[in-house]
Amino acid sequence: MNIYLGTDIVYIPRIQAALDRFGDRFLEKVYTPAEQRDCRQLNSQDSSIKGKMNRVSCNQLAGRWAAKEAVVKALGTGWRGIRYADVEIRRSENGVPNVQLHGTAAAQASVWGNCQWQLSLSHDGDYSMATAIALCTPRSSETKI
Repeated sequence: MNIYLGTDIVYIPRIQAALDRFGDRFLEKVYTPAEQRDCRQLNSQDSSIKGKMNRVSCNQLAGRWAAKEAVVKALGTGWRGIRYADVEIRRSENGVPNVQLHGTAAAQASVWGNCQWQLSLSHDGDYSMATAIALCTPRSSETKI
């Protein structure tokens, strides 16, 4: 089994500033529709995001940003050739964060074999941090007869 590790920390006001400046364009570039639904807490009379994100939602988006960064660090690629939406951070029904890879990110991980991801997110004051670990079992290179 091979282990790959990545970690990242994000200054939450930086994410809030991107939301204030770019609004929905920022969300659509960085987060999948499912991630946006998970984090959005909008005024029901206004479907735009600009100026409508509360502190909890912004913390959740910052945590996902840190998690995406941690995953691409574990992949060893950084963002080279990987779109933000190729790394999706979702919560299971019991609240456990999990990683779903798409596109180039999924292709990179598949080279390592069967990978199980573990993800930890934390928030304190103005910071969110995440650690991502990929536990990968290489595929057998021998064909069994």
